Amino acid sequence: MSQAESALAVDGSMRWRRAVGADLPELAAFLKDGEERRVGFTGRLLREAKAELRLPSPLRGAVWLARPDAGSAGAVPAGAGSAGAQGPILGAVLCHPSRLAFPVFPRSGVEYDRRFALLASSFSPASAIGLSGDVERYEAALRLSPRASVEYRLMAAAAAPPMRAPCAAAPDILVRRASASDLEALLPLQEAYEIEEVLTPIHRFNGSACKASLARALERQLVYVAEEGGVVVGKAGTNARGFCVDQIGGVYTLPSRRNRGVARAMMTSLLSDIAAQGRRTALFVKPGNAAATALYRSLGFEEIGDFRADYFEA
Repeated sequence: MSQAESALAVDGSMRWRRAVGADLPELAAFLKDGEERRVGFTGRLLREAKAELRLPSPLRGAVWLARPDAGSAGAVPAGAGSAGAQGPILGAVLCHPSRLAFPVFPRSGVEYDRRFALLASSFSPASAIGLSGDVERYEAALRLSPRASVEYRLMAAAAAPPMRAPCAAAPDILVRRASASDLEALLPLQEAYEIEEVLTPIHRFNGSACKASLARALERQLVYVAEEGGVVVGKAGTNARGFCVDQIGGVYTLPSRRNRGVARAMMTSLLSDIAAQGRRTALFVKPGNAAATALYRSLGFEEIGDFRADYFEA
């Protein structure tokens, strides 16, 4: 528990307010601290070209910040830094225009979650993602009941992965970096991945949304593919890029090509690319996916928490 949170636990004074532009430097520092656990938050606000945060449109979303009250023991005296009398950021909740909520609640001050709910009641989330405890507190504060919930184990590499030579799969498998020109060739694999791994009982497959999502990933993310005889048989890439951490997601091999080292070869190439940029990595995996969990552990990943995605409507 930080010094500010310790003071909060004793003093019991905290308030929530909407973030404004002047808060962005402090918000960036808050998100960088333990970014493996919150890179999905950072990645949705980060302007890649300038490596700076941008708040969502106030008409469609917001970022809410928790700070000690001005009179509490954890607050900073007026004039002491950009926070003024507000004190350090203790928690933040992203209400994204896509109607996704990403909560990062303070470890203390559960009784103040309802204060946040009153302020953020106009935002109607379709989904919430994050550490399981934070998602549960978000739902309790807003009195939400998910219609579908997917549990994951959050994993992170202890440090930037070491540079590796390409890992050999079957001799006829080629692993390479994908580009926008691979959209049509990758689309059947992306469709199979979403149907097998992403859809919940309340969702239906949307081909147009799938294609648009893939096109954005090829434009903004690192994506690697495995080919056999000119046919794409596997893919792996990032799905969120923060200040210092890349989150890996969408690792998928066609069922007929599994157990041949394809996923390991793609992950090795992807991790080498990320390491060359001096960045760290995180990912989340379903608890029942023993094969994927074993692969990630063998590549240096360790479990760091429980993660979940809850859905309130299709």
